[in-house]
Amino acid sequence: GCTLVGAVDKLAHAPAMGGLKGQATFESWVNFTPTWVALMHRFRHVVFTFWVMVSLLGVYHAETVVSSITSDLATIPGRWQPAYMRDSLQAADALKHKFPSLAGEKAIIRVRRVDGEFVLSDKTHAFCKSLDASVASFLPEGLLLGVDSIYNYWKPTWVSNKPPQFVKELFLTEGDSAMLVVIYLNYSYPEHLDHVVTGVGDMVTNAQLELAGPVAYSVFLGGDLTMRQDMLIAVQSDAAFVHTLTLPIATALLALYFRSLRIMLIPLLTITLSLSASLLITYGASRLLPLHYLVPVLLLCVTLATSVDYCLFFLARLKDEMQKPDGPDKPTYHQAVLASTANGGYAIMTSGIGLAIGFLGLCLFPIDAVVSTGISSAASIVATVAINLTIIPCVLASYPDFWSSAWTAPPPSLSRYEQLSDFAPPKAARAVSKAARPVVPLYCSSCGAPHGGSKFCTNCGAKLPPLTNGVAAAADA
Repeated sequence: GCTLVGAVDKLAHAPAMGGLKGQATFESWVNFTPTWVALMHRFRHVVFTFWVMVSLLGVYHAETVVSSITSDLATIPGRWQPAYMRDSLQAADALKHKFPSLAGEKAIIRVRRVDGEFVLSDKTHAFCKSLDASVASFLPEGLLLGVDSIYNYWKPTWVSNKPPQFVKELFLTEGDSAMLVVIYLNYSYPEHLDHVVTGVGDMVTNAQLELAGPVAYSVFLGGDLTMRQDMLIAVQSDAAFVHTLTLPIATALLALYFRSLRIMLIPLLTITLSLSASLLITYGASRLLPLHYLVPVLLLCVTLATSVDYCLFFLARLKDEMQKPDGPDKPTYHQAVLASTANGGYAIMTSGIGLAIGFLGLCLFPIDAVVSTGISSAASIVATVAINLTIIPCVLASYPDFWSSAWTAPPPSLSRYEQLSDFAPPKAARAVSKAARPVVPLYCSSCGAPHGGSKFCTNCGAKLPPLTNGVAAAADA
């Protein structure tokens, strides 16, 4: 058979490649393609090991990525900002400097009296005391910074049994039938999200026992704590939606186009590696910048779309090369791999570079969430380009006997749609079976009259056998 080196020499002087030399960058890539494919074949074990390690690290850090999401639209110091954003940040910095415990996220508890009467009573006072004691004994220390309630600013033993109006406006809602209690959270608590959510929920449940009695109260836990947990669940749900719906549809469309179960192993491999690599990139971005909750889902969608497109660019050209009809211009398998790498690889590079530059433009915005989106998306696109330009040539060049029969050359009489081997349409199957039929006589066996192409003899009415393609052509002649 033809060796890879021999295929390189033939491709370099092939007439079909002469018309590809136009732009200098494309000509350089075409000339470098044989060397690139040879390198991928030589270092195939290194390439496979590297991308498998990247994928395993991405899967390993996936849970950390999900737990580090935030809804905070933080900004980068020193960057240009609109006046309203500048004033807001200055106010937030002043609050953090003056009241460090108030600047973090909060868990907000609403206690409502069901009958709509004035909510404050000895039972609500006991409820807040129970929360104070639970927060003070919560471990590890420093995750919960304290409880803030109306009883921190007003005591029922004062002259009036009802608080002043300015205090009521801070903590009482719904016509004074409900009160708000705030638990302040440390910035580092997202690393212990499940532990904090469970602990605060148990605190509220235990404190709710103090409200037992003839008067009914309803208690609701909300605020940043539950919102962060809801965002985490929403991100996991969106990611599951991408994987369980979008990915099967994309895979089915690729299978419909390629019509080869064997060749479909390559898109499944590259898509899996690309998604895993994007998780690792997102993990790295979350170590540098706040990871907004929209970034992981957007990144999965961008990675899936580019991975499917780039694999299609590559394998579509390979399919065209391998399905060329027999003749002097029909390339060998190795020449088909080199041609698809030269053409599909160049399209992948130019498309990936353009998309990456476009996403890097988001880094000009002063908001961390937008910057992290731009950096993560650009890096994931570059990783997807690298995976398709290394894995696909490596796989195709390393196992030629397995892939060379994925598509076979079609019979010349079949249309382009019928030039498929693994899933031959009924029309193609009928054409092949008709071509294989034995030749039948051109004359009626009863009276010797010419066949005429009909089902019955026009002279004696005897039933005639059907004509094959070759016989029908001869009859017409």
